[in-house]
Amino acid sequence: MASVLDRTVNFLADRLDRRGFLSKAAVVGSAAVVAPLEFGLRPNSAYAAVCNCNGSRCACGSLCCDGYSEFCCTLFGANACPPGTITAGWWKVDGSQFCGGAARYYLDCNAQCGTCGCGPGGVCSGACSGTGCGCARGDCNNRKSGCTRFRYGQCNQGVPCVGPIVCRVVTCAPPWTFDPACSTTSRTDAATRAHDRPCLNEPFGALGDVVPGDGTVRVTGWAVANTDFDRAGFRIFVGDRLVSHGLAEVPRPDVKQAYPAFPPNTGLDVTVNAPSGRRLVCLWGVDRRNGRQSLIGMREVVIGGPIGALEGVDVSPGQLVVRGWSLSGAQRRKLSRVRIFLDTAFVRDLPATDLPRPDIVTAYPGADLNSGFRVPIPAGPGKHLVCLWATDPVTGAETFIDAREVVVP
Repeated sequence: MASVLDRTVNFLADRLDRRGFLSKAAVVGSAAVVAPLEFGLRPNSAYAAVCNCNGSRCACGSLCCDGYSEFCCTLFGANACPPGTITAGWWKVDGSQFCGGAARYYLDCNAQCGTCGCGPGGVCSGACSGTGCGCARGDCNNRKSGCTRFRYGQCNQGVPCVGPIVCRVVTCAPPWTFDPACSTTSRTDAATRAHDRPCLNEPFGALGDVVPGDGTVRVTGWAVANTDFDRAGFRIFVGDRLVSHGLAEVPRPDVKQAYPAFPPNTGLDVTVNAPSGRRLVCLWGVDRRNGRQSLIGMREVVIGGPIGALEGVDVSPGQLVVRGWSLSGAQRRKLSRVRIFLDTAFVRDLPATDLPRPDIVTAYPGADLNSGFRVPIPAGPGKHLVCLWATDPVTGAETFIDAREVVVP
């Protein structure tokens, strides 16, 4: 084997440029020892052959090869330890630019070992914990996950055995507020000062129910700030229109159970007025510390509005009489307002209260009896287009009812 290595080194070193031979000879020798087949039979650089990126074929300059573990929010969205892991230790960086000059805290989320033992080191193998090792999400641009067997040890000291580090949590809040099982014993390591991910600075949450009504929509969900686990703000859009904003502070024990580090009041339950028709409802979270926003979720719904019918347009010289009925919504059963246009000109806006309509009450039990209308409007001779709209007086939702073309003698 030694003669094979010697020939490989000599053969490949001859092909390196002369000026860099001495500096590269050590790398070539290491490559031939560490990965002789990889280096000798494939067109890789010596550095790439020596570099072991957690079993991947990533370039050595990628994040997967820098020796550090990936953040949990990259893997799971939440800046929190995922199920099946435990907080095993923490360290800090003082004067962090990401926390307004205050300390920034890094917590390791280690896999649990189950019934396996781990010896005096206190860390069991990945095979024992069922933890795979590799680039997070299989992406060379993510740091490694499940590869590092290490424990700082200031958290959950009653658990003698933990597995490899699955991911890291980063927060501007002290670790003992994230996990009460963490002590205040401090360790400092400035090597991770510049480590960051966009998800660390954005809110996290979920869109729950989006329930359309007649001119309204009810939106539920929750949001929390990943930076410090404080309650986040929210913004609700219907289409491109902002319809509600506030603080997510409704109790959500289910969220607290899933993410123990989060506060108990992270929910929202809002009913807002919205225009009728097919609409896209979007929920955004807002981090009140840094102002960053993130889209929590979106859903398309059909929002109801006023209902009615244009039943006829009676024509006489110089005048039209528009007949029909209208209610503010199929569920609301109240009266709406009707708006009449003649050609492109708006001519009348009035409550639909002219005529009793027992037939409408039969069709829509609970509807207002006086839902009919009979409206005269002046019109010159010739061809005209009559358009009828109905408006909900409470929500402002509008519905186009119908249009008729008529000829005035």
